[in-house]
Amino acid sequence: MSEAEGETKVARLVTFLGLGRHDKTLDRRVYDTAEYEFLEQKAAKTPYVCRALAELIHPSDIAVLATDKAEELHGAALQDALRAGNCPAPRFVRILAGQTPAELWRQFDLIKAELRGAEGPVMLDITHGFRSQPFFAAAVTAFVHAVDKHPPPLRICYAAYDARNRETGVTPIWELTEFLALLDWSRALAMFLQTGRGEEAGTATKRLGNDLRNAWFHGGRLGKEPNLKELGEAIIRFSEDLETLRTGDLLIGGGKTKSSALRLLEAAKDAKHQVEQHAPPLADVLDRITEIVQPLAGANEDLSGKNGREVIASLAKTYLGFGRYLEAAATVREGHVNFYAPKAALRPGSPDFDIQQRAASEERARWRDPAGSSRRDLVTADEPDHSFNNVAKPRNDLLHAQYKNKKDTQTSHAIIRTVKELVEDFDRASRAAVGACFINLSNHPIDKWDDAQMQAARDLAERVEDVMFPLVPPDADEKVIGTLADECLAKIPRETTHALVQGEFTLTFELVRRLQARGITCLAATTARNVEEEANGRKISSFTFVRFRAYPDLGSA
Repeated sequence: MSEAEGETKVARLVTFLGLGRHDKTLDRRVYDTAEYEFLEQKAAKTPYVCRALAELIHPSDIAVLATDKAEELHGAALQDALRAGNCPAPRFVRILAGQTPAELWRQFDLIKAELRGAEGPVMLDITHGFRSQPFFAAAVTAFVHAVDKHPPPLRICYAAYDARNRETGVTPIWELTEFLALLDWSRALAMFLQTGRGEEAGTATKRLGNDLRNAWFHGGRLGKEPNLKELGEAIIRFSEDLETLRTGDLLIGGGKTKSSALRLLEAAKDAKHQVEQHAPPLADVLDRITEIVQPLAGANEDLSGKNGREVIASLAKTYLGFGRYLEAAATVREGHVNFYAPKAALRPGSPDFDIQQRAASEERARWRDPAGSSRRDLVTADEPDHSFNNVAKPRNDLLHAQYKNKKDTQTSHAIIRTVKELVEDFDRASRAAVGACFINLSNHPIDKWDDAQMQAARDLAERVEDVMFPLVPPDADEKVIGTLADECLAKIPRETTHALVQGEFTLTFELVRRLQARGITCLAATTARNVEEEANGRKISSFTFVRFRAYPDLGSA
């Protein structure tokens, strides 16, 4: 077998046989003799496309779909032509004319049966299909691909007699498989756009890319060679991260690895130029992908700041739009924790993700009062943060599949309504949120800090604010120190994650103890002393910031 034969060989050829045209001279129906060409190979002249294809694609089995009249007119001649070319003998499959709905459905079933069960690729030739037969053939191929778990590879071709070369008389056989691939792609992509499940869409995209590339190769190689492999892989990666709630991989990526949302966005934009050239009607489908992914591709190296909050809100709405209520509720819950989290607790999936800071952030989200208190054992005015705690019950109801007390479960209709309300409330809260805060509780205001110290603070939280350390009277007793500590705590924003605490020793101790109880990391600034000696012997000292160092946990001391 030649290399060309290896490329074109199929297991089964399914072809239509019609009545042909009426020749007035012979007073009978005939097919005109032609020299057919397929994939740059020519077959011997023949009146029958089936005979030319049998020579060119070497099928092991040939099924001829024909009415009784068509077989009567051409069956014997077709068999003789195939026998003369040393081709397999055809199997005639009797079909009805399709004049009633019942006959059309019977025709549908017969075509479907022939497209199934082959031990390899199937080529469907629709050249001599009559009336609705080509339409039905296309519908059946789409049906088989959609329903069967493992359908054989299907190809479609059509001999364009009217497009024959007027000088040489050669009639081209066009392969239309790429249009079948487009049907598969559009169906699989519709599932992805509706549910977020993209494995089938990704696979169909890569298959479409191969078919478009083959058509480009054999069609004169006009324009840029189509390549949809990256788009297919990006769809699969995105959907896997989406389905498994891999929020970090989905939204921020890691190191040199792009987030799967950003990767898909870039791949969709790049693929659109190729699809516009090679399959123009479907270019707008890629705009739908862009609409879904664009709001999820705006995060930076973590989920802090305005961008991070917007991205999480968009993710919750995306899950809701896909009807994935458990994932939507889980995203809303974690999104509320994000309001109270430092940057180290906003890098899910990364090696430097701080689980202890995440736990402290969750505690701050769970309990607060207007002054920002978050521990019931220290501040009796604490009240639950209803925006956060209201998520727990529906999330748990979904997670435990209704295996809860009746009072803790909802009907499907009620829980869908609840999750929708939670997502809407979270979206509004995200726009109003101000982000995690680093508090400077000292007598050295932040406008006097050097760039290194300010950057070190911003690496921990998106906001840096002053709360001046109070003056401590030298004759103050322990009760006064406690009062001063409570007054300071009343000024601490509830989103505080870190506090630089430096001042009078006993008040510093009380502040650190109270702040740590709220889950706030307390720090001291370390400096390097630089001494310069002038000519007159006078020494001038300056201090350069080195790092923040955390206080030991006083609660465990």
